Amino acid sequence: MSFLSGTLLLFVAWLTWRVWKFTLSPLTRPNEPRELPYTIPFIGHAISLFMNSTAVLTKGWNKLSGDNRQPYALQAAGTFFYVISHPKHIAELSRNTQNFSFVEFSVDIVKATGMSPEGIAKTYNLDPDALDAKVDHFKHPMKDKHFEHLNRQLHTTQLSPSSQNNNLPSLDQTILSWLQNKLTIPNLQEYSLVQNDLEVNFYEFVNTVFIRAGENAFFGPALARNYPDVAHDFRIYDELHWRDLYLFPPFLAPELTAIKEKLTAQFKKYLALPKQERDKQNPSWFTPNFELALDKLEVGEQDKAVFFLMLYLATNTNTPKLLFWCLAHLLSSPATCLDKIRAEISPAFTGDELTDPSYLLTPGNCPTFEFFYLEVLRFRSHSVSARVVTADTVLPAPGSFLLRKGAKVLIPYRVFHFDETIFGKDAKFFKPERWESLPASARGVVRAFGGGKSICPGRYLAEREVKKAVALMIRRFDFEVLAEGGPGKWMPKGDDSRPGVGMMGIEKGGDFKVRVRKREVV
Repeated sequence: MSFLSGTLLLFVAWLTWRVWKFTLSPLTRPNEPRELPYTIPFIGHAISLFMNSTAVLTKGWNKLSGDNRQPYALQAAGTFFYVISHPKHIAELSRNTQNFSFVEFSVDIVKATGMSPEGIAKTYNLDPDALDAKVDHFKHPMKDKHFEHLNRQLHTTQLSPSSQNNNLPSLDQTILSWLQNKLTIPNLQEYSLVQNDLEVNFYEFVNTVFIRAGENAFFGPALARNYPDVAHDFRIYDELHWRDLYLFPPFLAPELTAIKEKLTAQFKKYLALPKQERDKQNPSWFTPNFELALDKLEVGEQDKAVFFLMLYLATNTNTPKLLFWCLAHLLSSPATCLDKIRAEISPAFTGDELTDPSYLLTPGNCPTFEFFYLEVLRFRSHSVSARVVTADTVLPAPGSFLLRKGAKVLIPYRVFHFDETIFGKDAKFFKPERWESLPASARGVVRAFGGGKSICPGRYLAEREVKKAVALMIRRFDFEVLAEGGPGKWMPKGDDSRPGVGMMGIEKGGDFKVRVRKREVV
């Protein structure tokens, strides 16, 4: 067979496959979501998702979903996804937790992060009696077979304002004390790019400082003392972690694999330190009890290190980015906006000390600040929730779409943040004043922290920490943007090409320099 005839035969075979796959086969399954066509069998959209996941999701939206918000399907390296965007379908996913399991998706993620089959068996494949016997020391017996629910209960006990304990206020006060001490020109000088002044790459600066704030709150000083580069290494991991959300095989994500292994090895060394040393000055109720639960379940040291890496991720992936975007938008807004917010927060301060933090959080005290915060959440969050279909299920009306067992379901919440029927014809623009006239229900549309039973339990702490940090920084400092041109020239572009679990980062190379000076408080 000549090369030409062989090539022709391959082309005919490929064309036959494509016509059957995307034209004829869908006709035999009219009640199943249409699949977005791709070129290479098995690989599917893996490469396109790797390059720009938002572009792929948008293409599916435009071609297959449209104004009716019908679900559609994607295939990537053998993994099948349904993309859901209709509010009634999302409500069904939140309600029907038996057929749409977040726990099953969590198992996929811990496996991708490096958890061994033995570790998964010990934490996710337990019968109710065994779990109750192992965790009754918490006085919160859980009749459930999955560690995921115990983990969530531990988070809720630490982070919920309605919890019957002092865990959240205690942690909150510890973070505030750390910020009050750290946010001074002399203490921030280590981040400066020059001597005798404080000039910083702003995105890197804000992220690193506030990753360390979260690190100190949940791990105490022992982690940074024994692993000084943890915040730096975590920032690399945080930029790459989205590939695990799409369950990319290791050969498509070698840098992610390398940094995961490095961080896991360091957490293993951290856990090998004497417990007394690790717990000393650690303000978190959660962390030692989290470790105690893992010990009771007889989880090995390597798997414990993976769990601690995931805890570090949950603690630090969103809050620093949210803080950065609040500050960046303030610096790019008219000076009158910053002046107005400074005036609103002034009663919470004595000099440059935040002495009445509750004032910032009391509804009605700081309306401009509150609207600004809500708009940043709407404009800069990029959260995607996921589930696993555990049984063939028909979605409720509109339509009667059948979702097949074993597929993953993605819910890209960001699409709702730009719904013109809710936020107006100018929804694609950053405009905090829009919230003055929006109904209270509009706040529920913004899903910066996910939704349903998988909603982030740290959202209360994140709001408190970010509002206090912003207030402290604009009270204590003046900022001079050193980039050329006006706000349109230096304002970084958000990286919406990657999915995430909350706030987006910035595009590579989009950081900008800022000079920070002490502000004289009148």
